[in-house]
Amino acid sequence: MREKPTTVVEMARMGGIARAKAHSRAEIRAWGKRGGRPGKLDRKALARLRKLLASGTNQAECAAMLGVSVRTVGRVVARMKRSENEL
Repeated sequence: MREKPTTVVEMARMGGIARAKAHSRAEIRAWGKRGGRPGKLDRKALARLRKLLASGTNQAECAAMLGVSVRTVGRVVARMKRSENEL
């Protein structure tokens, strides 16, 4: 008689346990922070956005100049404010 096949959930759990044993919590946390979709704005665009905002340009105008949505600019601005508060 054959063993019961391993489910996807069980395989994922085994992989997670193996990673936890092989790597430190800090390493695993760092991987999670680097994940996700690449950003729309590169370093040059972020620097330009900072200059535009400092000169008094509103977020909608900045978005039009950079070719991204107002929502994208809003997220970047919120992230910049959070990083300033953490300092």
